[in-house]
Amino acid sequence: MSNKACKARLGIVTIGQSPRSDLHEDLATLLDASVEFVERGALDALTLEQIELRYPVSDQPQVLVSRMRDGRQVTIAESDLEPLLEAAISTMANDDDVDAIVVLCTGELPEYRHLDVPVLSPKRLVSHGIQALFPGGRLLVMSPEPRQMANTRTRWEAAGFSVETLSASPYGDAAELDRAARRAAAMSGDLLYLDCMGYTLAHRRRISALSGHRTVTPRQLVFGAANLLLAV
Repeated sequence: MSNKACKARLGIVTIGQSPRSDLHEDLATLLDASVEFVERGALDALTLEQIELRYPVSDQPQVLVSRMRDGRQVTIAESDLEPLLEAAISTMANDDDVDAIVVLCTGELPEYRHLDVPVLSPKRLVSHGIQALFPGGRLLVMSPEPRQMANTRTRWEAAGFSVETLSASPYGDAAELDRAARRAAAMSGDLLYLDCMGYTLAHRRRISALSGHRTVTPRQLVFGAANLLLAV
């Protein structure tokens, strides 16, 4: 379907700010040419300083990590983000003429079944995909924030995996990712899963090479599912 007007439209909602320029290069590889995309962000209307003032993370255990449009990392409590994210998703569903929505978050998300378009949950897609490919396997999981590791372990152990966790942010210093990858080299696992939509395909290749582990990002699984749903 070469006519642009006939292309399927995928809505992409980030829990940080749009546009997600760090995503665009990978989308050229991962998203079918018959699908175009439009972006919104839960934090589009706020500056980083406003977010830190209004939504202090302090010692809250359930946090989410994303990216501002200028590339800086932003951390926000899951409970504070939920209404902002729902508003962005609802606006996109109602105003942007999309055929489906992907949320750039691998955490727990509501079903959003009241909307007229399907909302793809990375957590569910990844969970089912990894369980199908590596049932009962030994899983290494890298999270952006150390405080996310305990919840990550609990979640994947409940899914039947033996789990080891480590952390390094995709939005920080590349040397941090290298150090984490080298730590992973000393760990035993069938798969190294990078548990954030911020990890790029370039991150995956680098971490896989340094760790010696088969490595997967949620981007691969989530946009593969979007292609199955929308591509012609």
